Amino acid sequence: MTIEMINSLSDTNSAGVRWQIEQVRLGLSSALWFATPHEDAVYLVKKLGINPKKVYDIYAQSYLSDSDDTKGIWWTNLLVPSDAQFVINTDWTKNIMQQGRELASLRWFSDAQRIVQAVIWKDLAGKIDYKDIYRRDGKLFAKQYFSSGELLVSDFYFGQQAVQVQDFYFNKKRNLVYAGGESFSTAEAYLKAGLRLSSATPINITQLDREVDLVPPHTTLTLIAGVLDDQGQIAKKLVDILQDDTHAIDYVQVTQTDFEFLQRNQLPTKKLHIKTF
Repeated sequence: MTIEMINSLSDTNSAGVRWQIEQVRLGLSSALWFATPHEDAVYLVKKLGINPKKVYDIYAQSYLSDSDDTKGIWWTNLLVPSDAQFVINTDWTKNIMQQGRELASLRWFSDAQRIVQAVIWKDLAGKIDYKDIYRRDGKLFAKQYFSSGELLVSDFYFGQQAVQVQDFYFNKKRNLVYAGGESFSTAEAYLKAGLRLSSATPINITQLDREVDLVPPHTTLTLIAGVLDDQGQIAKKLVDILQDDTHAIDYVQVTQTDFEFLQRNQLPTKKLHIKTF
């Protein structure tokens, strides 16, 4: 069966991603794989009606597992200095204060008031020093370190005891990923390596975005929402795919109308296949 790959679990407003989710939910595709790690992934996929065990986090290089949401961290159970105070402001922002100084700001999970999602610790200048990001089961998802408010390192724990993946930043850009004893110059290089090692199963994507540059050879592109970009032009990435015989995507599913439109515009049709949605 086919693996449905998406960039992010936040992309569910896309018609194509919704179609992919439905394929997995109905058992027509074997799994949903996503490229952008998310601390609330288990909750999000369960809301979509998918068993977490059918969802693969490409960045963590592991399938999700069900979690116990009752073990989340109650906000006043955080370890803080003995004289610190927990404050809820009139605009519902949350802070940890000590003698008038803000030590940290807090974020709760949606639909789970007072369960901690993130704690943003501040330095003496009031800028971000480091951030702890938690899952709903209270396990540490990631820890981020800052200097003068700028992100330097993201350590991903994915609920484990030790760091699993590290992202390093310079001049506000991620310039190194370290995982499994190997270094990668970009997150994309790391993801591509993981995809090639992890799957011999056919992969399908529906978005002409980041996924196009990540997928392994013999990937399928299914265009649910048409072939035009936001400016009403044929999407450039689609043109590149159709004109490049060596591209990793070698099978493109489109509607009859889109097939005829691309044909009229004299684009190669060798990769095109008509599909009814």
